[in-house]
Amino acid sequence: MLAKEQYVGAIILFAVALAAWLFVALYPQKTIEPLENDAMSADSIYMRYDQHRSDSIRAAREARWQAKKDSFRRADDLRFARWARERQMRYDSARLADSLWRDSVGWRFARKIKKDTIIDLNHCDTTELQYICGIGGTKARSILRYGRELGGYYSAKQLADEQLKDLHLDTLQKYFIADTTSITRLSVNTSNTDQLRKHPYLRYSQAKAIYEYRRRHIRIESIDQLRKLPELSAEDILRLAPYLSFE
Repeated sequence: MLAKEQYVGAIILFAVALAAWLFVALYPQKTIEPLENDAMSADSIYMRYDQHRSDSIRAAREARWQAKKDSFRRADDLRFARWARERQMRYDSARLADSLWRDSVGWRFARKIKKDTIIDLNHCDTTELQYICGIGGTKARSILRYGRELGGYYSAKQLADEQLKDLHLDTLQKYFIADTTSITRLSVNTSNTDQLRKHPYLRYSQAKAIYEYRRRHIRIESIDQLRKLPELSAEDILRLAPYLSFE
């Protein structure tokens, strides 16, 4: 059996437990939501931070890209300005040269040459040649260079030579004449093989044959003696005749 003190303690514990139960049951308690709200607020803070960081990175990238585009645009503008300036300078130089040439010769005509105008192949320059439709700078330089190699043209038909066949000048022969008084002649009796070979109408074997024939006969008096050489055909003799001197 329990002692009296034990009964009293048990009753006190029961009363305390009952009071605690009544307090919990009757007093309104708040739901435990602060932790969830705190978690949500923390997530929103992180989200806002990430969004801000992403926006900052995007803005920095766009700024760098815009700076690059601006630099490229400035470089392109500089290149275009330099190209335009050089083009204008070339145009001004060509126009000045053309104006000086026209003033010097006293001609005032359009780009296309007049039908009744004839150009001397041995007394013209590239500017004058380019006034003929179909002749540009490259063709004009080739015509003059070939004339220097020949020693001068003796006929406009020489524009159809093998050396100029790629220029297709056959249809333009009617615009030209050739002053034969200005032809530079090749001295047969004083020239060696290399000097003879430089002429466009002579191959190395032909130049050597002429030189050896001269050595055997001491002197060549006329072109008729060269007809005896098997290396030279009748056509070769005909083409070479205006360019050979036997003095």
